[in-house]
Amino acid sequence: MSELSPKLIDRIHGLVHEYGQQHVLEFWDRLTEQQQVALTSQLAQIDFPLVQSLFEQHRQAKDSVGSGRDLSTLAPPKSIRLNDNNVLSYKQAYATGEELLQAGRVGVVIVAGGQGSRLGFNHPKGLFPIGPLSERTLFEFILDKLAGYENKYQTRIPLFIMTSPTVHAETVAYFQSRNFFGRSDRIEFFCQNTMPAVDASDGKLLLKSTYEIFSSPNGHGGMLEAMQQQEILARCAEQEIDTLFYGQVDNPLSPTCSPALLGYHAASDAEVTLQTIAKQSADDRTGNIVSLNDRTQIIEYSEMPDEFARQLDDQNQLKYWAANIAVHVFQTGFLQTVATTGGLPYHFARKRVNHINQDGALVTPDAPNAIKFERFIFDLLPLAESTVTVEAERQFVFAPVKNSDSAGFSSPQTSREGIGSLHRHWLQTAGCSVNAETVVEIHPAYAVDLPHLLQRKDIPLAITQDTYLCEPEN
Repeated sequence: MSELSPKLIDRIHGLVHEYGQQHVLEFWDRLTEQQQVALTSQLAQIDFPLVQSLFEQHRQAKDSVGSGRDLSTLAPPKSIRLNDNNVLSYKQAYATGEELLQAGRVGVVIVAGGQGSRLGFNHPKGLFPIGPLSERTLFEFILDKLAGYENKYQTRIPLFIMTSPTVHAETVAYFQSRNFFGRSDRIEFFCQNTMPAVDASDGKLLLKSTYEIFSSPNGHGGMLEAMQQQEILARCAEQEIDTLFYGQVDNPLSPTCSPALLGYHAASDAEVTLQTIAKQSADDRTGNIVSLNDRTQIIEYSEMPDEFARQLDDQNQLKYWAANIAVHVFQTGFLQTVATTGGLPYHFARKRVNHINQDGALVTPDAPNAIKFERFIFDLLPLAESTVTVEAERQFVFAPVKNSDSAGFSSPQTSREGIGSLHRHWLQTAGCSVNAETVVEIHPAYAVDLPHLLQRKDIPLAITQDTYLCEPEN
């Protein structure tokens, strides 16, 4: 939108007045033409009826009594646990997953809309260097693993990366500067939509500046809407990509395209499969994967009543043991069905939002003053007819980078330690002597996973100094 027509201005201003949001035009006559274009462009993207409807839903929910979730049918989820005697063994599941990969039926969706602000890294988080020895970025951990599986199975794995408006341009520029890592024909970016925040008291839009509405990404559940808008799901179906791995960019140990996980998904005929780990204690700050009304759901740790969180089973273990690590496998057809039949609901979050008042002065609230509207990917779960939860060892699949090193957990330091620990375990399993103080890192070109490593004939008998195992460059 490079210029404004009187017809467009009349239409947008008419909408603003119709929905009682005329305060956003308070400074119109003082704006430059460029600023007017920017404000009009943003207003044109706002679904005013939806925003009004959502605020009314929030107000009704806030005013209702006894609206808490009924947990009378709460039960552990349908699961494939590590210590169970499952019908399908790990080896069989791995072989089934290999068949999916070889047939080109698998695609990957990575959510990468966040910045590394909490890490003191003012860039897209996917650009953060995390390799203990290589300093490969979080993005490279994903790309190298995909290349490893492509080489191993002589296949092609398309990658779909969801960004947010804040990081989109820099993310794309990063890939362009590296020639898309040789994958320009099978990487696609899609940007999630935003939603305006509203004043918690009256539903009014908040102004970030005289010509800008405050808005924020609409949550990781916005993935579905954005993929549908760009016709990604339809193209996947046309290309017979019926299985989509979903993960987040900030977990370098995420089991991206794990053949075993894919195999359990296929063998279970599940519409959604969740990779999970056992909670370390009832106080774990992770979402709880449960069954409620015979449907798999996730209850956030803050919403799980203490008597359920601490309940034990017959083996004196946590009854509600399954922690959500945001690793899923979806049937493409299931996502298409949901996307075309209403999509996912919005949730309401009270937040503090800085904004300007009618005098143009900055207001910095000291308490939550706004409602943000977000969609969550786990709202897909109760819509699925069939789901399965697959347990993995925590140290094999989960070492996220969310906090600064000072936090002591989910930090760059703990993540690098997790990478080194996993690769040390692989080497020790393969018969290589490596002590706990030695840092090792394995590039997927050398071995993409443990079964791949065990096939190599050149594994050293011992490693006594920090070592990065990677294939030599051509």
